[in-house]
Amino acid sequence: MQKNKISQGALIQKSWAGAFDIIFGANSISIPFVIIAVLELIGIVALFFAIQPPLVKYITPVVMRFWGRQFLHYPFSLLLLARLFNYLQIVLAVVLGTFASGLTISNVFQYSQTENFSYKTAFKKTLFKYVSLIIITISVFFLVKYAYSIEQKVLVKIMMKGQSFLGLRREDWSMLFMVFGLISAGFVQSLFIFTHTAIMIDNKNFITAIFRNIAFVFKNLFAACVLVIVPLLIYIPITLLKGNLFELMKRTRPEIVFAVLAFGVIATLFINILITISATNAYFLIRGKDND
Repeated sequence: MQKNKISQGALIQKSWAGAFDIIFGANSISIPFVIIAVLELIGIVALFFAIQPPLVKYITPVVMRFWGRQFLHYPFSLLLLARLFNYLQIVLAVVLGTFASGLTISNVFQYSQTENFSYKTAFKKTLFKYVSLIIITISVFFLVKYAYSIEQKVLVKIMMKGQSFLGLRREDWSMLFMVFGLISAGFVQSLFIFTHTAIMIDNKNFITAIFRNIAFVFKNLFAACVLVIVPLLIYIPITLLKGNLFELMKRTRPEIVFAVLAFGVIATLFINILITISATNAYFLIRGKDND
């Protein structure tokens, strides 16, 4: 690790500056996440046709059991589309997003050394490290779910003191649930921000990567939180829209669901690229680029 300490502000600034330099100067590094975004958009269309006749008959028993008959008919079928897409997005994020993260980190590392990179090299290394990468991804996913459940319980207990507690209305509490849920998810992710990088760059297994990550995050917690949570704030409008889809559909048109989901895909694309590249840059700065 570098002996010369870097301030948290400088760490954040240099990590973001380097990320935007790479995004605009070597934009093909972002291709893995772009591919996932395209697959998500295709997934929206595919799911839409899956809930239409004649294909809907194949998922009718599942819909009837978990959501009810009304979700088989327009406009509630569009609400079902949003729910199904959420599950699809989680699967893609875990399975393909993990691989995209490994590819991007490897390419950023190569680029930082030679201002060039090879997807062939990145692919081989990511494939070799995929098991460790996905163990971390799944672990963080369940920790995020757990943190979200705790956050919900705390807010529910506060809300039970009265809907007007702190002068907030029912709809305000609903917004708080979603916003704090996103922030708590960001905080948990911040605690593991350097694990994938440690695996890809320093050839650590998932256990030693966690310990190295802890050592880095412990001394740079503020920067780690900022690098993750600030980009995630971009997603707050999408979160609020998704949480109030039915009201939004009533006030506009039911087909507004497609726009909300599409904007969510675009926002997620930018967030994933920025967090992955800036976290990799921060790792270099903390560890020292030339310290292998």
